Amino acid sequence: MTNPARILGLALTIVTLHACGDGSTTETDPISGAAYRNAGPYTAGVTTVALADREVEIWYPVDAGDEDGRPRDAYFIRDWLPDFIDALLPADANPPFETNAYRAAPASGDGPFPLVLFAHGSASFRTQSTFLTTHLATWGFVVVAPDYLERGLGNALGQPPEQPFDDLELSRAAVDLAKAENARTGGLLEGKIATARMAITGHSAGGGSSFRFGGEPGVVTYIPLSAGSRSDSADFPNTPSMWLTGDIDGIVSVDGVITAFENAPPSSRLVIVQGGGHLAPTDLCRIGADGGGIVKIGLDAGLPVPEGLQRLGTDGCQDDALPAEDGWPVFKHFVTAQLRWAFGIDAAPIGLSADVAADFPEAQFTYRER
Repeated sequence: MTNPARILGLALTIVTLHACGDGSTTETDPISGAAYRNAGPYTAGVTTVALADREVEIWYPVDAGDEDGRPRDAYFIRDWLPDFIDALLPADANPPFETNAYRAAPASGDGPFPLVLFAHGSASFRTQSTFLTTHLATWGFVVVAPDYLERGLGNALGQPPEQPFDDLELSRAAVDLAKAENARTGGLLEGKIATARMAITGHSAGGGSSFRFGGEPGVVTYIPLSAGSRSDSADFPNTPSMWLTGDIDGIVSVDGVITAFENAPPSSRLVIVQGGGHLAPTDLCRIGADGGGIVKIGLDAGLPVPEGLQRLGTDGCQDDALPAEDGWPVFKHFVTAQLRWAFGIDAAPIGLSADVAADFPEAQFTYRER
């Protein structure tokens, strides 16, 4: 069903983007510039669904206004700590991260919407990049993010999962879950997820999951974030890809990302954000920022934070790094533009070039494609 209010919202969004962009248009490219750096015509909803011994977060489009009266959803990193470590923390050491989604808001009257998997990184959790996952929902995608507990924060701190999954096995199970939610009579997402085709994006170790899953039937593109390969013989799927990273990443070297981009089959695209560290495409540098960040909060509370985890949890949050919120618009735009092109929503690529650099005054980046 087509929602007239959503169509009007989309029209207004396009007009606004023209006013804020470089103003150039062509007959085949009615939206120009960095069209997808700002939120789309929908609002983001969010729900949590159980899968075996873990949970899966799902973000989805909501018609503008249908979120009225609901608070923005928030998450707490403490929810992923092992119980024995959580007991060491004072009760008030639990900074929330407020997201741009509204819990259990009614799904849009439009749809079904394309399916995107999100795979989190090492020592992390399913909601680590809500700046991006909620953004994608506003542009008409359903984003499904399971907890990869085998590499999650709890496992890094000594609490492995009871029922281990291989990452490909878990990604497939998340797709099956999306299909079940789409088919569930009376469910929040009944008939709202187009499951015949899908895409995947993931951060760090989750980026590795993305290119391992990229060859699965129905995958139209994979998008690794802060992930690459030093090997020029890496076996990448014959699926369009986009590689995004920061140039001061101290965990996954930019050279490794460039090597992966150069060895992935065409079509392949690469975006390198100047001053971006490993956590640039995550929420993590902003969680508890007023208290010095999540690692400092843990250390101040006397938690036994391993040195490697300290390094992983601060790379990109240092004073000389690009502030996370300044880099987010670059990631938002290019990931959204790649998905829209790969799913055929945009008949030709929109904003997938270096020409949009002027539309990002807060951040600089380089762009290549093959």
